[in-house]
Parts: sequence; C-alpha cells; structure tokens
Amino acid sequence: MVRKGQMSEMDCRTAESMVNRYIDHTLKVDELEEFLDHVESCPSCYDELETYFIVHEVTQQLDDQAEGAVLDFKKLLALDIRKSRRYIHKKHGLQFAAGILVLLFIGALVAFVVFILFELGIFI
Repeated sequence: MVRKGQMSEMDCRTAESMVNRYIDHTLKVDELEEFLDHVESCPSCYDELETYFIVHEVTQQLDDQAEGAVLDFKKLLALDIRKSRRYIHKKHGLQFAAGILVLLFIGALVAFVVFILFELGIFI
C-alpha cells in the first residue's frame, strides 16, 4: 500500500480518466484502491477530483432542488474518500474470510478422504 507522500504506480492521466467513475461509484475495488492511493499522494489529481466532485454535488443539489442546502464540499469529499476506504477494507476482509473458509473446506475434505482411505484399509 502506498503511504501519503509517496507516489503510487498509477500515472496522472489514468487517475484523471477515472475521476468520473469514482464519483459515480463504479470503480472496481482494486481500481478504487489504486485511484485513492494516487489522488491522496498527488495534489494535482486531488485538485482535479475535488473540482469534479464539487461540480457533481452542486448539480445534485440543483436537481434535488434542496433549498438553502449549503455544504462544505471539501469536507464532503473527505468523508466520501473515508467511506471508500472503509468499503475497500470491508471487501479485503471479506476476501480474506472467503480464503480462510476455502482452506478450511479443503482441509476438511482432505481429512475426510484420509479417514475413508483408513476405513477401507488402504492406509495402514
């Protein structure tokens, strides 16, 4: 995982092409993680994301005709990024749990086969 202050392997052009998909929440988990790693370490791309995010949120407010709804859009973006990070963390946890379950199943299957072979007298 890339820490803040380090550049990720994604280039700026790729990150910028993913901004709208981020805003629409259509990035796959691995794409989302790499995208967030990049924009959190690249001020230029973060600014690009922030601009598009603000335009999207203002448009949403106009579409929803929310009267008097003035939001701190920068804070809203930070909350959205945190929510995306929690989503990534949850998905990784589920993948890990699924892997453990598969290993347990395989172990049980192997134990069952060994038991059957002992019962049949093949293993002595």
